[in-house]
Amino acid sequence: MNKYSKIIVPSIYVGVIAVMIVSSILVVSGVKNFLNEKNNYNYTLDKVFVKDTVPVSKTESNSIVKPYTNDKVKVWKYFYDFESDSKKQVNSLIYYENTYMQNNGVDYTYDEDFEVVSILDGEVISIEDNAIYGKIVTIKHNDNLKSVYSNVRDVLVNVGYKINQGEIFGTTTSYKPDTSVKSLLHFEVYYKDNAIDPENLYTMSVSDLK
Repeated sequence: MNKYSKIIVPSIYVGVIAVMIVSSILVVSGVKNFLNEKNNYNYTLDKVFVKDTVPVSKTESNSIVKPYTNDKVKVWKYFYDFESDSKKQVNSLIYYENTYMQNNGVDYTYDEDFEVVSILDGEVISIEDNAIYGKIVTIKHNDNLKSVYSNVRDVLVNVGYKINQGEIFGTTTSYKPDTSVKSLLHFEVYYKDNAIDPENLYTMSVSDLK
């Protein structure tokens, strides 16, 4: 019994020592790996939320939109320009009660009634009734710029209403002076109280008309 004890006991010690050595190696290796990973990654909220991320916020458009959303709407009568060619000038005249009048705006038409929207943010300053154009809505956008929408029905706004760009506020209707026109929007724009061609606006920005 004592003979075998002398052999077995030292063997157990050697095994225990070997396990301890292997465990120490694994622990040291694990610590090294952790330190390397820590250098490569920063486990903080700064890594979760990237510093260069731009906060999501509402941005206002600086461009001017058309007074309608239906892309099938076409120009019927153009703005009368003294410098344009004679053919376009003829197409810029409005005939009513045996009288020809120069068009101060643009007449947009389509086979069906279409929605009317504000070209920019602004305030409704006038809603009137007119013998030729029915309801006329005027919106002030800044001290120098106003837009006027005529031949509108089902007006959804009141005077003093703060309107957003692209907001629907009415619908077009038939045109009394010419029954061949199914539905029409007569649109005018005034800059510093002078009528300007609305068709030139859609390539401009608000800053151009301050």
